Amino acid sequence: MMEEAQYSEAATEVLDILTYTREEDVKKIPQSFINFLNNISNKQYTPKFNHEYSINELNLATKTKELLGFIYITWWCDENERKKYKSIIQSNNINNIKPEKIRNYDINDIFKEKVKEKSDTTNSISENMSIIEYKKENLFKRFLNKLLSFFTNKDERGKM
Repeated sequence: MMEEAQYSEAATEVLDILTYTREEDVKKIPQSFINFLNNISNKQYTPKFNHEYSINELNLATKTKELLGFIYITWWCDENERKKYKSIIQSNNINNIKPEKIRNYDINDIFKEKVKEKSDTTNSISENMSIIEYKKENLFKRFLNKLLSFFTNKDERGKM
């Protein structure tokens, strides 16, 4: 929500800056992007820039600089500059990643924890479950055991 408000004010500031920018440069920006900036701009916010100063001397918000950088790289600079800036942006993005995030999302280690958890789960299941051997008794042995159970029961009844 906060970032949305920052981009809303940044869009207002960019539109204000574009009104003081050379017309041939503004025409390079697609009307759809200008409309997008108009749609997200904060209508109650009025930037207070002294346009007699160069853009480098203006106190621009970070989001405003981001939008102006996007406009410059996308529509105003030549191919060589574009490649140069994109490589700078890419290296900045890589350098801004915190080391712990790099470790957490390392392609070689990303599934290591899940494999460990799975093996732990498998080990605990195998420890809790042991194979019980079931042997079906043959017919003669069952008959003999049944017969013996009658005698055992009679002996126990007699003792009571």
